[in-house]
Amino acid sequence: MPKKDCILNLRGYSIKKVSGENLVYIEVTYRCVVRCIHCGNKKLRKKDSFMRRIRHESIGLRRSYLCIKAHKYYCPSYGRYFNQRFPGIGKYQRASESLRKQVFHYPSKGVSQKDLARDLKLGKSTVERWYHYGYELRYKKIATRSCPRVLGLDEHSFNRKMGYATTFCDLAKHKIFDVVEGRSARVAWLLATRISPDCRSLMPA
Repeated sequence: MPKKDCILNLRGYSIKKVSGENLVYIEVTYRCVVRCIHCGNKKLRKKDSFMRRIRHESIGLRRSYLCIKAHKYYCPSYGRYFNQRFPGIGKYQRASESLRKQVFHYPSKGVSQKDLARDLKLGKSTVERWYHYGYELRYKKIATRSCPRVLGLDEHSFNRKMGYATTFCDLAKHKIFDVVEGRSARVAWLLATRISPDCRSLMPA
């Protein structure tokens, strides 16, 4: 099988075998160097092995599982045991990050929680929990992004009830930076603490 990250949408894995039809089982191996999770040491001793079966993103309309052999290691320099960790798979998680992103994506496109839970054979509470998890990740990414050096402003109206809104754009990257309710000159100053001094000098007083 080809050793391509684009097939699994995960880095560092090699596909060994694919089986199944409606439920696709993908046997994979992790090909990167394993390090101690505590000190980063590469000289480890294997103490035990076990199989992990992880829910992965769908292939078309078919659900898929990743079957991977994991090991329990002992680190001589740190003196502790630990189970092998895999990128793209959280600790103690039975689903990959790719599947959780898929679950977060569909409700944003209008797919109901009930339909998504039925198609993926998941509980409604699981779908809701994964959606909140994806929303928190998206919010952290937005909250910690750097401020644009070249800022563009534009106003647009929704209706009489919603009123106007002001859009802040990063002109250097051609991306929307934020959207704030209102269109007065003071609206721009709501983001003053997040914008560099070069941009503040261009704002109206």
